[in-house]
Amino acid sequence: MCFPKEAIIYKISRLITKAALAMAFVAGAAFMAIPANASTIDWTLSGVTFNDGGTASGTFSTDSTTGNLIAYDITTMGGSSTLTGVEYKTATGFFASNVFVSNSFVMQIGPTLRYLEMAFINPLTNPGVDQLVPGKLNNNGSSTDLSGSWESNNSSLLRNVVSGEAVSQTPLPAALPLFAGGLSALGLLGWRRKRNGKAVLAAT
Repeated sequence: MCFPKEAIIYKISRLITKAALAMAFVAGAAFMAIPANASTIDWTLSGVTFNDGGTASGTFSTDSTTGNLIAYDITTMGGSSTLTGVEYKTATGFFASNVFVSNSFVMQIGPTLRYLEMAFINPLTNPGVDQLVPGKLNNNGSSTDLSGSWESNNSSLLRNVVSGEAVSQTPLPAALPLFAGGLSALGLLGWRRKRNGKAVLAAT
C-alpha cells in the first residue's frame, strides 16, 4: 500500500514530536532534581561603612556548600582616620575563611600586613541578603575581640565596620536552559504537526 507523501511526513513528524516530548521530560526531571543553589554564589557588598566614615565596596564569591571564600575584589575608601583605602584582590593577596569566627573571612594584602575581616550573621551558603556583624575592636587595638568586621594595618591602625550587607541573586539551575529548549522544540514541532495534519486532510 502506497502512502501519500504528506502522510509519511505527518508520521515522521509525530515520531519527532514524541522524541522531543521525552527530551523535555528528561530535562524537566533534571531541573527539579538540581538544588536551587549553584556551586558558587556571587555576592555584592552594599552600604558598608566604617566608624571613621570610610566605605567598602566590591564583590566576592563563596562555595554554596561550605560558605568558604573562593574569590574577591573589594575596595575600601579612607575616612577621617589615617587608614587609607586599598584594594583587596584574589590575585594579589592572601585569604582564609572562619579564622576568628564562623561565617567570616579575612583578607591580607601581600607583605604589608593590611587586613580586612568580613563577618556575617548567617552562613554564606544561601543566596539572598546577609548582614555584616559590626566590628568590636577598640581604636587603640587593646581589644582582642576579632569576631566582627574590621580593617587593620597590622593592628596599629584599625577601624570597625558599623553597617552593611552582602547581596546575592539566586542563580539559575544548570538544567533550566535545556528544559526551556525542549519546550520550545516541542512547541515548534507541534505547530508543524498541526500544519502537516491539515495538509493530509486536504489531500484525502
